[in-house]
Amino acid sequence: MASQTVLEDQFDGEGPSAESGAMTLFEHLDELRKRITIAALTIVLTTVVALVFTNDIIVFLTEPARKADPDFEPIFTEVLGFVSAYFKVGLLVGLAAGMPMLVYQVFAFLAPGLEPGERKWIFPLALLASLSFVGGGSFAFFVAWPPALDFLLNFGEGVADPQIRINNYVDVLTRFIFWTGIVFELPLVLMGFGFLGLITASRLRKAWRWAIIGAFVIAAFITPSIDPVTQAAVAIPLMFLYVLGIALVKIIEPRALARMPVVEEDAEAEEDDE
Repeated sequence: MASQTVLEDQFDGEGPSAESGAMTLFEHLDELRKRITIAALTIVLTTVVALVFTNDIIVFLTEPARKADPDFEPIFTEVLGFVSAYFKVGLLVGLAAGMPMLVYQVFAFLAPGLEPGERKWIFPLALLASLSFVGGGSFAFFVAWPPALDFLLNFGEGVADPQIRINNYVDVLTRFIFWTGIVFELPLVLMGFGFLGLITASRLRKAWRWAIIGAFVIAAFITPSIDPVTQAAVAIPLMFLYVLGIALVKIIEPRALARMPVVEEDAEAEEDDE
């Protein structure tokens, strides 16, 4: 009966778990549901707002193509061709606009597992992650996309005229922007691994040759063009991001090392209890 009472108290959020501040499984699931709901509603709201201005946004996104080829006029050959492009653009813009709230909800869900002094970094990290994503997308569109487009549209000049479907143009561009934005999160990802003690700054420095190779491999995958200029335009910033990641890991290392003895002491205490 006593054991049954303890189990009931734990599932009700009362008793030992509540006194110690720990969350029960159901409380974790409820918290996860709330965070997902807030993030989803934010993305829906920002996407709806973005859809209102999507026509103007598409005109803006096709401007680099008109600069590369003055006769460029996108077409669509399927009934749903423009509709598909329209909603892809709206969703991407909505995702970018809602990224701060999305990232914040992720960090807020992880907050109970952090020390009180570490929780103050939730908002700055969420803001920094959002700015990294937007910065990566902006770099892709304003810096890397124009030379890639110039190469692709003029490669067959005098042999064939480009007739670009709008949904194909938007699909290639949005994938390029999205993955470049994700890749620009590299310094924060490395810092997170450093905080968990999975990597160190010295190991990252020793792996610089592999980092250079990896930068060009990633650039080859995410860039739409095969020309070396465009790939170098993406790979070189990735190398700088890697160096920035090393600096962030170096900064976070003392805190990561300070957490390690606590983990070891907890493990030893569990062994003594057994």
